[in-house]
Amino acid sequence: MDAGDIRKIREAGFIDEAREAAIVRHFRLEHERSRLMVVFGFLGAILVAAGLILLVASNWDSIPRSVRIGGGIALLLGAHAAGWRLDRDDSHPVLSALCHLLGSGLFLANIALVGQTYNLSSRPPNALLLWWLGIAPLAWILRSRAQHVLGLAVAVAWVVTEMNQSDSLLYLGGGTRQLVVLPMFGILFGAIGRLLGRCVYPEFGPPTEKCGLLMLHLGSVPFAVGAYYAWDGSHVPAPAVPAVLSAICVALWIAAAWRPAPHESRTWRNAWLGAQGVLLAFLWFVFAVARHDGPPDRSFGPHWIGTGLLFALCLLQIRVGVDRASRFWVNLALAFAGIHVVIAYIQLLGSMQTTGTLFLSAGALLIGLTVLLERQRRSLAARMQSRSDILP
Repeated sequence: MDAGDIRKIREAGFIDEAREAAIVRHFRLEHERSRLMVVFGFLGAILVAAGLILLVASNWDSIPRSVRIGGGIALLLGAHAAGWRLDRDDSHPVLSALCHLLGSGLFLANIALVGQTYNLSSRPPNALLLWWLGIAPLAWILRSRAQHVLGLAVAVAWVVTEMNQSDSLLYLGGGTRQLVVLPMFGILFGAIGRLLGRCVYPEFGPPTEKCGLLMLHLGSVPFAVGAYYAWDGSHVPAPAVPAVLSAICVALWIAAAWRPAPHESRTWRNAWLGAQGVLLAFLWFVFAVARHDGPPDRSFGPHWIGTGLLFALCLLQIRVGVDRASRFWVNLALAFAGIHVVIAYIQLLGSMQTTGTLFLSAGALLIGLTVLLERQRRSLAARMQSRSDILP
């Protein structure tokens, strides 16, 4: 939502000019932003940080130690100072966010620089943890959604690297067993996003929830293709990470259920909560029980349960997205529903009779789904029209 959307709400008569100004000022929507410019700017900031790292690395032996450390700190402070200056002028919010993002990238570069200069511990999880601890507060201090999303990504990267470190308490034995953690993180971020949307930082709620949805679907794809069949059944690691994540997910979802959004349907909210509970149970089943000696075949197996469950989850997300009037929810669910259909087709292709039966049943299902969604769309449009007729 931007300032133009708020203006349309005011022109429709739902709010007055004073409330429009208060909303725009609170959420800092004064400046219209081009999405393409933001994407190019973020990519540019990443390339600048990577370029500086490569230039320093290429001339590493000829640079004195004091110059390395001092130059790295100067670049870090300069990037954040430029971002603070632009934010103070309030004339270039995108450039300000890019400067702060560049400063966060340079903070990681300085961690690596100091570690290599003084031959400190080369344990990658430690560097990621220090990076996350350094940049996480910036999101709340600057009220920057870009910094917040970066912090979420770094937190996940730290946990994943810890799970692959043999001397870590979070070690999961290596291999594909750690795949169960990524969908759990998606559910966790979804719950955190719902809670953030009802606190003093509501602008962090939608991006956190969107990151959770994206991670949920991306992390669930391997469970539709049976990537976990290569697990070694001789070693079952301690389920510390999945257990803790599952417990936090349940606790946060219960907390979010006690504080629903005003416009949210309780029925579909509970259905979405229940579906993610079923997905958690399936992930635990895969983690603890499902093992196989080779790649998946066309016979029935746990990956078919995953395919059906994930496709049903996409359909439910479409309905919840329509209820919440969120294009992101609907489009993301449609994209991954198509991916699961393609995966199922590839795994089931065989004789003409089998393939024809599959195409016939799937086509009938999609036609029925289209009719159902069209009815839901018309019903929602009628309800919105009736509300607009009642309101002055």
